[in-house]
Amino acid sequence: MEIKVASGDITQQDVGAIVVNLFKGVKSPGGATGAVDRALNGGISKLIEDGEITGKMGETTLIHTLGRMAPARVMVIGLGSQDGFTLDSVRRITAESCRRLRRIGVETVATIAHGAGIGGLDAAPVGQAIAEGAILGLYRFDKYKSPSEDRRDLKNLNIIESDASKTQDLEAGVAEGTVIAEAVNLCRDMVGEPANFMTPSRMAETALDVAREAGMKLEVFDRPDMAERGMGAILGVAQGSDEPPKFIVMSYNGDPDDDTNNLGLLGKGITFDSGGISIKPATNMGAMKGDMAGGASVISAMKAIGKLRPKIYVTAIVALDDGPSVAAARLADLYHALSHSMIARRRQTTPAPGGAGGGRWRQAACADVPDMAMAVSGTVSGAVAGALPGRLTMNSAATALMPL
Repeated sequence: MEIKVASGDITQQDVGAIVVNLFKGVKSPGGATGAVDRALNGGISKLIEDGEITGKMGETTLIHTLGRMAPARVMVIGLGSQDGFTLDSVRRITAESCRRLRRIGVETVATIAHGAGIGGLDAAPVGQAIAEGAILGLYRFDKYKSPSEDRRDLKNLNIIESDASKTQDLEAGVAEGTVIAEAVNLCRDMVGEPANFMTPSRMAETALDVAREAGMKLEVFDRPDMAERGMGAILGVAQGSDEPPKFIVMSYNGDPDDDTNNLGLLGKGITFDSGGISIKPATNMGAMKGDMAGGASVISAMKAIGKLRPKIYVTAIVALDDGPSVAAARLADLYHALSHSMIARRRQTTPAPGGAGGGRWRQAACADVPDMAMAVSGTVSGAVAGALPGRLTMNSAATALMPL
């Protein structure tokens, strides 16, 4: 989908549908919605009077213009109360309107810049929120589904602003929002893949594509490299799979003059979570493939960083491993860890891969950059907290599915 910004009159757009809005409780629409209402001979006001349009958050009302205007349809979407209107509201209503219009086969849409007028929001963040809402809202993972003759796609979204002085800021916001949303969707693509396709090697290849596109430095450690460095913890877990483990380090140098301006991103990339598999119920077992979402979110964040070019030095580390086999770590097995200590498996159930190796590879990151602030994306918080006390910000890997 292509998103453009233009200055003009929303009522004159020759598109399949235009999108205008209404705050809850408003009885007489103004602004762009008022202009559309007048072009429809008071049609929107009549629907408000009848109670069909209330302005409730996310409420959509579709009106066919039947030749009274250039656009074929008008969608009026509710903004909720003005006091509670935020940029997240803009994302939500954009996603809702785009999905509904796609369902009925509309390919080209023009929308006003929700919130940039009476909503009191700045134009650039509004442009970003519209781009994020549209791209994230229209996302679908149907790579392995049979092609459908009924498939419909929204191909063009035009943001129409009557105030020409705001178009430049809107364009800047759209550009940034597009980068962020596309990075999030890369993460979604990776998480959506089945575990036998999204292997550690495949994830490393994705990281390589990201690094090449952005001109970043990338190191990929294979099993011999890890053995040479004494990374026994992750290698012990990796014995449980025929798929070779990978340990990737990505570096973005956006501030070469200040080595204290740095950030570390650490991601867990277990492509199928075998932790406690002997006692886990079978229901939703397939979701265990999502244990690599932390690593996927870090790789995707580096994609966005490479395009947005922030002034900061970023190091991203992702440990990648696969599921179990008969060679997996057993009770009382000992391993030399990178911290020069011995660790043993003592749990009665199948070990969580991140639990055994997670704390150690995070510890490795701190050894290289002692002063680095850490942001960790994974699911085994105990191992993280033990390895990096007082050094980190943690989040659930589930945030990989949310806007960055």
